[in-house]
Formats: sequence, structure tokens, C-alpha cells
Amino acid sequence: MPRDTSTDSLTYWDERVTASRWLIAKTAAWGVLAGFFGMLGQGWLEDARPLFPFIQQNYGLWQTVYLLALVLVFVLWAAAMQQKITILHNSKVGRSAQQRVIDFNARQAQRKLEALQRREQALRDKQAQAAPKPQEGRSNKFDF
Repeated sequence: MPRDTSTDSLTYWDERVTASRWLIAKTAAWGVLAGFFGMLGQGWLEDARPLFPFIQQNYGLWQTVYLLALVLVFVLWAAAMQQKITILHNSKVGRSAQQRVIDFNARQAQRKLEALQRREQALRDKQAQAAPKPQEGRSNKFDF
């Protein structure tokens, strides 16, 4: 039995949209978690200051490096979010294009079916008109 590739394609795009939404949700959750640990990390760096003399001696440098690391993580997270949003947008565009293809194919099939039915009806009408009409009763050659 032949598979309907247009329906399979639509299923593919639907699954891709769903997966993209989950990717966005997971990436947002990772961003929130990173922000939470970023705030805790600043406090941990301050708390570790008296414990480790190398942090105490260069605390300004450590704080700058930590801030740069947070900015880098944020930039990477923002790029990942942008990528996931782009994938979602492309998936939605692909799904709507596939739906338009399915609708167009359905309209074409409906038109073909209607044309076939009209041709068959016209052929039946033509055959009905061309068929000899049965004579009623006995005929003789002088019937007018």
C-alpha cells in the first residue's frame, strides 16, 4: 500500500515544531539555572576570599574573570536561544508550506474527480440519447 508522503511530511514538521518548543524550554531553564548559580557564585567567591590567600591577593582580578565568564555564558546562552527560536520559526514555516501543498493536492484531486464524474455523466447522457427508442406495438410501413 503506498504511503502518503505529504501526510508523513506534515507529521515530520509537527514533530519538529514540538521538539523545537521543548528545546527552547530546556534552553530557557538552563539559562535560569545558570543565572541562579551566577548569583550564588559571586557570594561563594566572596566567601572563599578569606579561605584562599591567592583569591584574597588578587580578588579584583578574580572578580573580573568571574564577571567575564558570566558575560560569556550569557552570550552563548543568548545565541543558543536565538538558534532555537530560528529553528522553531523555520519549522512553523515548513509546516505551513506542507499544509498548503496538502490542501492544493486535495483540491486538485477533488477537481479531477468532479471532471471524471462530469465526463461519465455526459457519456451516459450521450449514450441514452443515441440509443434507439423501442417501438410501442406493431408497426407497419404506412404509419405516419
